[in-house]
Amino acid sequence: MKAVTHPVPARTREKLLAAAADVIRADGWAAVTMGKLAAQVGVSRQTVYNELGSKAELAKALMLCETDRFVERVNDDVAAHPDDPVEGVTAAFRHSLEAAHANPLLEIALGGQQGGRDDFLPLLTSQPEAVLGRAVEAVAAVFARSYPGVALTASEWAVAVEAFVRLLLSHLVQPSGSAEHASGQMRWVIGRMLGS
Repeated sequence: MKAVTHPVPARTREKLLAAAADVIRADGWAAVTMGKLAAQVGVSRQTVYNELGSKAELAKALMLCETDRFVERVNDDVAAHPDDPVEGVTAAFRHSLEAAHANPLLEIALGGQQGGRDDFLPLLTSQPEAVLGRAVEAVAAVFARSYPGVALTASEWAVAVEAFVRLLLSHLVQPSGSAEHASGQMRWVIGRMLGS
């Protein structure tokens, strides 16, 4: 007799990722287990593995979700400053810095107080294409499309955005003052890079 298979709802992966984020916020990355996620969402452990793969793959999926949110925030900031690239890019930097300070997933990824950095940190160091590359490509496209008057080619925008993102990560890992102070410094850097 042929085994009966039950289709997995299309949103199961999203529910599992949301459950993982909830566990991290409450108890840290070390508390995330496939069994716990299965119980929270009401599926089998095998379904969790089928949807997410290993715990390292779960970490990557969570960070890519955060990267997509980062790009959405940048879009919003650019839309608020359609005719002023220095203000638009500076606002994107400031809001990203503020959002990251309040985000447990990024805190863990950067070795914050909640610990559990083993599966997250390599995504930002030894595997930068997974997070950094995706963020740089998407944000550079947003800036190039939104600010055609800036005399930068697409590849130059990519170089500028990578510098901005790396400075953002630096301010997160080793803050030297408030987000407002860091943003003030960045406004000068951004103005120079954009030729304003």
